[in-house]
Amino acid sequence: MHDNNRSEKRTKNEKQRHMRRYRISLILTISFGLTFIISATMLVLHYAQLAREDKALRELAAAIPDANITGNSTGNTTGKSVSTGDTEVQLQPNQPPAILERYRKLHEQNTDMVGWIRIDGTRINYPVMYTGDDFYLSHGFDKKNSKSGVPFIDKRCTVNPFGTNTIIYGHHMRNGTMFADLLKYADKEFFTEHPIIQFDTLYEQQKYEIIAVFRSQIYNKNDEVFKFYNFINADNATAFDEYINNIEELSLYDTGVTASYGDELLTLVTCSYHTRNGQFVVVARKQKEQPLFKTTNRIGDILLSYWL
Repeated sequence: MHDNNRSEKRTKNEKQRHMRRYRISLILTISFGLTFIISATMLVLHYAQLAREDKALRELAAAIPDANITGNSTGNTTGKSVSTGDTEVQLQPNQPPAILERYRKLHEQNTDMVGWIRIDGTRINYPVMYTGDDFYLSHGFDKKNSKSGVPFIDKRCTVNPFGTNTIIYGHHMRNGTMFADLLKYADKEFFTEHPIIQFDTLYEQQKYEIIAVFRSQIYNKNDEVFKFYNFINADNATAFDEYINNIEELSLYDTGVTASYGDELLTLVTCSYHTRNGQFVVVARKQKEQPLFKTTNRIGDILLSYWL
């Protein structure tokens, strides 16, 4: 009799343990399932948002009329006729330059826009913004919250006129948008095929030739190392040359292009995951204007330069 009771008790205990294990297993399964569903939903929503943001920027790019890059300036001149790349304008003394027609409507939508950047062979084809902070790190062209942001100029830089070195930041988005394609320049063959960056201001269409491509990082304030991001304006030729020497030493390969004091520089920066706070950097110099005509003798060159 006692044996039967003990047997029934063991059976009952086993059933209870089995039920507890089943309940725990069920709870874990449901929890893992819900976690997966929530994570998958968040991932889908994340990429859907990125797609919407990318589409909005593509629509901005599509609204810009195609035009050849002239590299001609529309800075303040006195009674001269100058080309804006779209039209010819007769400027009077002290008259401010006119915004290029192709960017006028976009600038009316958002006056924080100071230019446009494009690199052939990449998805980089975006407006460039400038404020006194990093607002566009997390906001779109419409000033609404954005994961992609919009490329923006370092707040320490000056615009209109631009300083020695204009630094533009853009996110390295995992969907390949914004400045992610900068990392293609790690391959020298890609550089060889795409050595030019187009960066237009509101008043001037201009090209830049790539000088150096390198990986770096954001260092601690007290680290005594070369910090590329602290070079904004060169006080003298020595400071400029020192900067150029440093970036050429860091460069992943020799581009065959250098710069001299007085050149205008453009620095594009995005995140790189090779180290903590890693940065991938492309530095270029503004392409020097070429003469409209070329003669075959020195005297002709002198006369032509005087006439121009």
